[in-house]
Amino acid sequence: MITICCANFAYGPTSFLLFLKGEDIIGGEFSEPYVRLSLEPPVDSRVRQTGAQSRSTPIFDHHFKFPVSHDELQEHSLVLQVFDYDRYSRNDIIGELRIDLAEIELTSNVEIWGDISKTKKPREELQEILVSLSYLPSAERLTVVLLKARNLFLPETRDSIDPFVKVYLLAGGKRIKKKKTACRKASSNPVWNEAITFNISSANLNCSAVEVCVLDQGSDLIGGPSLIGSVVIGSTEGGAASSHWSEMISSPRKAVAMWHTLR
Repeated sequence: MITICCANFAYGPTSFLLFLKGEDIIGGEFSEPYVRLSLEPPVDSRVRQTGAQSRSTPIFDHHFKFPVSHDELQEHSLVLQVFDYDRYSRNDIIGELRIDLAEIELTSNVEIWGDISKTKKPREELQEILVSLSYLPSAERLTVVLLKARNLFLPETRDSIDPFVKVYLLAGGKRIKKKKTACRKASSNPVWNEAITFNISSANLNCSAVEVCVLDQGSDLIGGPSLIGSVVIGSTEGGAASSHWSEMISSPRKAVAMWHTLR
């Protein structure tokens, strides 16, 4: 059985707060579960989810805020979808828990346990980036083209993001060079179409990789822009990441484009 605990419902004059703690998520068919939350009918377009945890019995401890008043809550249901993160393909949905908020007394903190029921497909897409790779042996030059991204998640505290891409060249797993694109204002589906080049010898291609990081320039975090998601593309990464790198090496002078999931 798969179970999840959602604890500590609370509310303010114009908002609904949910403190989510999950445990004892078992079943054996997945290894990196995470939970996505939404209200139905929807109250905004923001994606709210926990991080993925690499253990069979993860413990989530997150809080989420929805812009809905206490009086309006009875018109909504809370939907908790459990996914299995897969770095090599699309994430699988394990099941979901639906809570009719009209049946809950929210005058004080409430703790609810429920079984996750099986469901077919997620209603929302992943956040992804389209990257083109090409290598010119005669010039020993790697070209990384950041084409576009889609479905970038909004942070809890903002209604829009200003994404840009920072690309690191990795050698033996270590960052040795970095370059970045321009920022695209207020877009969850940005288009960059910007090329970044690195000089790298043919002999070092198999032990090299690129780390593609999408960041939010508009975030006000201390220390700089916040990370939206990232992916490492290289021969040792497995799945689509290694396939993309291998196809680039086997097709010199040819641009090879592929979508990658941002984690």
